[in-house]
Amino acid sequence: MPDPAVLSLRCPRCGAPMRGLQQDVVFWCQGCAAPREIVGTTFVERDCSTALPGVELAGRILHLPIWAFRVQYVLGWNDPEREGLSRLIPPVEWVYVTGFELHNASYFGDPGLIFTEKRVRLEPGPPAPVLGCALSLEEAKGYVEAHLLAIIDRRVDVTGLELSCSIGEVRLWGVPYFDGGDALHDGILGLKIPAAAVDEVAAMRLVLAEGR
Repeated sequence: MPDPAVLSLRCPRCGAPMRGLQQDVVFWCQGCAAPREIVGTTFVERDCSTALPGVELAGRILHLPIWAFRVQYVLGWNDPEREGLSRLIPPVEWVYVTGFELHNASYFGDPGLIFTEKRVRLEPGPPAPVLGCALSLEEAKGYVEAHLLAIIDRRVDVTGLELSCSIGEVRLWGVPYFDGGDALHDGILGLKIPAAAVDEVAAMRLVLAEGR
């Protein structure tokens, strides 16, 4: 078994320290404000934007990670009588995958799946640190077709469905969550999740407080 690699949390571009939490796979450079994912034994820069809030809510803001994939897909059924079902499904351009750990997402609502179903279009705002990204890009890709199928299944019977999907642009978004103490409200749709359901929320608050 090879020895584990030890990586210095210094930005390979500017040399500034990088922020992150214990379970993170993406770290935020405090100098050039670029996110870098650990891939193997190196850091890989990822395209990232901070989402502009669409609703007004009071409180401290935590920017939580959500992966966004621009997709193209083709649906088909072997049964010719079912081919027309594809016209009943609203087209999806972006599939979102939650990058932070959320306990009981099926109960509270998976933000990435909800954003996908609502066909959210995120707009970039001023840069801000993104913390809590515990899901790698490659892991997030594994949820794309599953999210599409979950949304399609709510509208039509997917029995016998053949889905072919390709991924184009990929971006990591820092989605603003307004911290109300016991609950977090996303700044895009205004949906609420208990703060206790977000893994390492206390650590996120501490890191941001220390950075001020």
